Amino acid sequence: MRRFLRLAVLGGAVVAAPTLALAKPSTTAKPAVAASVGSNCVFDIAPLPTLGGTIERLLPGSQGDAIGAILQDGSEVVMPPGLAAQDHDLRAGARLSVKGLWSAPLRLVRAFALSGTPSLCASPMPEMVTAAPPASAEGTVARLLHDGDGAVNGALLQDGTVIRVPAAGARTPYLKIGAVLYADGTGYNTAYGKLVMASSLGPNRSQAIRVSDEPPVPRGAPPGSAGYDHISGSVSGPE
Repeated sequence: MRRFLRLAVLGGAVVAAPTLALAKPSTTAKPAVAASVGSNCVFDIAPLPTLGGTIERLLPGSQGDAIGAILQDGSEVVMPPGLAAQDHDLRAGARLSVKGLWSAPLRLVRAFALSGTPSLCASPMPEMVTAAPPASAEGTVARLLHDGDGAVNGALLQDGTVIRVPAAGARTPYLKIGAVLYADGTGYNTAYGKLVMASSLGPNRSQAIRVSDEPPVPRGAPPGSAGYDHISGSVSGPE
């Protein structure tokens, strides 16, 4: 094993990746099996580099767990639900070491497992059976957040609130670093901070617009009209 610092040139500036540790590639093909004895990973994650850094803050998920982290060097780590729960010592100031992929342009790590002996992959998290309560937030956008594929799916406000948006919300002009953002929807106050899953976005409450990936419900006939009592797709016949 050898340790080195991977560099990428972005817009004329040198961008450093988190610390990497790469194994020498094997010349012998092997089937995809668990990386080591005792690992709970389904696939062989040994070829993935080890990336790490010191946690500045963990990012809350809708199941009460952490699904990401911001490192002190500015990198963002995206984790599958249930992965952070494998290490009860993860907190601000702690060291995070994962097996994953690195995007230099986005300074983004897509984590697949916690690095260790053995490496630990995500375990299923129980789904919350209660609907999320209404929640809203307003503040200045400190940075944009991403999903594992690098697409923008939210923002981190300066007060630490995490806003998650659907694809329609990511296409609005409101997600800009330094802009004031108002978000309304549902969410939670978790151990890792406040989370708002936005259904409306805007520069303020009065100018917020609905953002959703679901098609709008078509308007029905107005009350008192001939089609008001007609249900589309129904079959009528003699009683």
